[in-house]
Amino acid sequence: MSMLMGLILGVSAHRAGLCTVKAVAEVMTSRRGWFLWSFLKAALWVAGLIGLYGLMGGGIALRQWPLDWIALLGGLIFGLGAGANGACVFSTLARLAEGYGVMLFTLAGWVIGIAAVHLILPDLHRQSNLANQLPAWVLWVLIPWMVWEGARILRRLMREGWGQIGAPHWPLSLSVALVAAANFGLLSLDGAWSFTSTLICAVKAAPLPGCANHASPWLVSSAAILGMAGSAFWRGSFRLRRVRTGAALRHGLSGLAMGAGAALIPGGNDGLILFGLPALSPHALPAWASIVAGTALSLATMRAFGRPMSAIRCEADICLAAL
Repeated sequence: MSMLMGLILGVSAHRAGLCTVKAVAEVMTSRRGWFLWSFLKAALWVAGLIGLYGLMGGGIALRQWPLDWIALLGGLIFGLGAGANGACVFSTLARLAEGYGVMLFTLAGWVIGIAAVHLILPDLHRQSNLANQLPAWVLWVLIPWMVWEGARILRRLMREGWGQIGAPHWPLSLSVALVAAANFGLLSLDGAWSFTSTLICAVKAAPLPGCANHASPWLVSSAAILGMAGSAFWRGSFRLRRVRTGAALRHGLSGLAMGAGAALIPGGNDGLILFGLPALSPHALPAWASIVAGTALSLATMRAFGRPMSAIRCEADICLAAL
């Protein structure tokens, strides 16, 4: 079941092109925030599903991390690396699944960055605190929104036909709902999971709750990558790209920054959105905002040095981008 959830998550994220770098680029090029709003909707979905599960007698143990300047610094460093990389967590793996072999250098740098911070600051993070249940009034707000949003998604599916599941690009609303549902499934089965937390657990850079089950995070990550690869083949977007030396160096250094930032937070933009914000962790929103700020600074700097920024075209809840 966990691997099925990972597969759904991977396909959904790939078909929508979910990416924090694209979200920042969209704001900078079009002054619109379709992607940013979709990330917040994903967090709202997860929080609402956890709340409903609690009302039915179930319980999911979420953790909270304290907010400090190290988490903000980590977010800024992570964002600088993601902007230079041209992709955040999900999109790095999605582009790798489409044949961009240069992203392997990002992943290698990512692991080295996490390991380096852990080597220098081995006792940086203490145990997190158990999060309290969501207040009842939050559920009274979330449940009507979930019903309205779910009905809107279903109406579109019925109006345009279920054949749109095979379309090259999925609506953001549908994709984030599926990503959130799959993530809730993972939370109820094995606990919190993300690509970034899998690497952090492998290096033992922070005492994350998901690290207790050593095999599960890797199986879920493998299933998600398999889902992305299958989606790329299905869409016909897979093509092996040549790896150039300069690009390999840039992506390797970018991954190094992303890994170092993730170790400092601890976590990446994926975990902050999918279980940090729903847990109301004090560090989640400020750290994610710091990632957004770092990404914007990175993109603005590259544009100032003459590197063009591709416009993000969003229409009818579907976004297309060259990033």
